[in-house]
Amino acid sequence: MGLTCDCDIDYDPEPGDWYWFNEAKDYAPLPFKRSKKCCSCDEKIKPGDLAVEHLRRKCPEYEVEIDIYGEDGHVPIASDWMCESCGDLWFSITELGYCMSPRDDMRELVKEYAREHNTHQQEGDL
Repeated sequence: MGLTCDCDIDYDPEPGDWYWFNEAKDYAPLPFKRSKKCCSCDEKIKPGDLAVEHLRRKCPEYEVEIDIYGEDGHVPIASDWMCESCGDLWFSITELGYCMSPRDDMRELVKEYAREHNTHQQEGDL
């Protein structure tokens, strides 16, 4: 998806389409007994490591989902998890007013931001 300032994307989801719901939660220890992969950089997040949860929902697809959540409801599905490093970058970039997908590589987005704004960072510093 890349960096964008247009956070109000006009999107009409189809049944079964999923999306991230609202903002990411704050840092919290990974609450699972098994590791998860960071949704951004694919690094392993170990149980108890600080991580950022990105809530996901989908549009009702099946009759039972429509009965429970309504035709315009939000069906909860498994969250995406971001490691602490990518979470730091996520919060920094969103604080600047940019929108992006949690599954984008945050490290690459910071490099893109640096190129766009002519910051004098060395490529190795990012």
